[in-house]
Amino acid sequence: MKVSVEDKRIREKNIPKNDRKIVSTANSMGILRIQVAKHIGVERMDSFLFQFGWEMGKADGLELMKTGQPLAQLVVDGPIKHIKSGHINGVDHRCDIEYNADGSLKTLIGRGEWFGSYEVEQHMEYFGLSEEPVCHTLAGYSSGFMSTIFNKPLIAKEITCVGAGHDSCQWMVRPEEVWGEDVKQSVKDLLDRKPILEELEYTYDNLLEQTEFITRLSSFQKGLTSEVVNGRGLQDIADKAGKTLKSPVTIENLSMETIASSGLTEEEREDLYEATVKLVPNFLVKEQNRYTLSSRKEIFELEHYNRVVVPVLVQKQLLGYCSMITGKKESGDYEAEYLYLEHLASAAALVLLNEKAAFESLGRMKGSYLEQVLNEEIPKAELLKRGKFIDIDFSQPYRLVAVDYDNEKETLEEEFNFQERLLDLTYQYYRNRGQQVLTGYKDDKLIIMLFDPERMDEIMDDYTSYIGQYLKHMNFHMGISGVRQDIENAVKGYEEARIALRLAIRKDRLYYDELGVVGVLINSNNVESIQMLAQDQLKSLYDIENHKSHELFETLYCFLGNGGNLKNTANDLSLSMSGLRHRIQRIEDLLEKDLRDPEVSNNLLLIMKALIVLKDIKL
Repeated sequence: MKVSVEDKRIREKNIPKNDRKIVSTANSMGILRIQVAKHIGVERMDSFLFQFGWEMGKADGLELMKTGQPLAQLVVDGPIKHIKSGHINGVDHRCDIEYNADGSLKTLIGRGEWFGSYEVEQHMEYFGLSEEPVCHTLAGYSSGFMSTIFNKPLIAKEITCVGAGHDSCQWMVRPEEVWGEDVKQSVKDLLDRKPILEELEYTYDNLLEQTEFITRLSSFQKGLTSEVVNGRGLQDIADKAGKTLKSPVTIENLSMETIASSGLTEEEREDLYEATVKLVPNFLVKEQNRYTLSSRKEIFELEHYNRVVVPVLVQKQLLGYCSMITGKKESGDYEAEYLYLEHLASAAALVLLNEKAAFESLGRMKGSYLEQVLNEEIPKAELLKRGKFIDIDFSQPYRLVAVDYDNEKETLEEEFNFQERLLDLTYQYYRNRGQQVLTGYKDDKLIIMLFDPERMDEIMDDYTSYIGQYLKHMNFHMGISGVRQDIENAVKGYEEARIALRLAIRKDRLYYDELGVVGVLINSNNVESIQMLAQDQLKSLYDIENHKSHELFETLYCFLGNGGNLKNTANDLSLSMSGLRHRIQRIEDLLEKDLRDPEVSNNLLLIMKALIVLKDIKL
């Protein structure tokens, strides 16, 4: 069978170009909705549908305005036209309008309810119940229509929605500036959002830029790592960083003093430090007369430039800072600088960690040498030979210092960590001074063997100040030996330091040379003779178990130590003059001696010092 079909064109004449109507079912709009979500994502779908509705509302608004009807009538006709589009089955609405004296719109509030929203039906069909209102096209239509007829940005916002589980779809129209932050997006944001293609191009450009940045950052990190692996120091990695970043960089200690830098002259480094210290109240913390920053990354705005600062942390301990000098940015975004500096800080931390390990290793080695010296385990000739390996000349004169300190650590672990910290700081201090020294512990006392010991008071004052910066509330007592010339006499030097420390009761420092005959007497090791002499001369004051006797012993020792000066003794013991006189009289009665007799007072003081050193009496 043969069939022929002839195609004839049927035309509808006289249809205006822009008035063509396209009939579409609600289901087709639902399909469009799901395809939009599939291709541009649910997050962007609300903007697309709002714009879609806006354009339809704008077109209908322009069409109705051609009729010349007053605004009030247009407000009535708009929802009717919206119903004819098939988007809704019905609407209840009310609009309150207020005008200025010149006839311009002052304020507008519209509210109402949509019935039979096609968007609710289709969203529920394809996406299910939503957490937020879903009538984006309806809101866009109302916003576009009202904004067009009033020539002012007006936003319709859906307050409740059946698609979000509410009983009805209620909405409100208000000027954009009145809504403020109550609307998810402004009209400008919704209408000016870039097309997805442009956004993809923008995203690609950003990804490309980020990839290039990550490549540069990785290359920067490799360069710094190479410097560290090859044993370079802080100055080398600062030079490497400055050359790569083309910006001045610095590495500072906790006091913000530059220890390595690149791209700065000596004068510029001094100016930078002065500018930093000048602004101490703004961003520095002062502790124990030492200025430190926090252990977080910071950016500080100075007069002519900004300083980006990142901490250098080694084993959770803050050791210093890395900073970059950069121009001021309007955006305030310094994330790239932070990332570069964090890599520099990591490299600096590795260098410092290596130095710390070498430092601790050498410190322990020197501590071991000190122990061997004091135990007389190594012959002098061997010591002189080994000294070259630890940069110590054992042929130099030296002093030994025995250091005691107040320590209230509760656990053995805390005590051990504290001793290790004190030992490290001590060795670090003398190393920074370029002073040859051996350090270690013996009988729970810190022992320092100081070679070429000139200006001892100046050195000890500076040492205690340095330790106080890191270990708060430290009270030191030191016993210092006489100058020894021969390393074979180190044991005697240690004994002298120990004796002097024992007698440093009301002084933070005592030299063995100040003891005179006391030191000689005790070194005789005639312990029994001293004890017998004390019992004969001190009588009941030597009864250390008796509290009253101990109190009188302390009073007598302080009185004799002050050369018989009542005022100084009263101040030291926190006694009244009458109370002190009463005690002195009682002591003279007990001892049957005149304490104003120089020979008597000198003999008693000598015996009492000997007892203190022998630990028979503890003050």
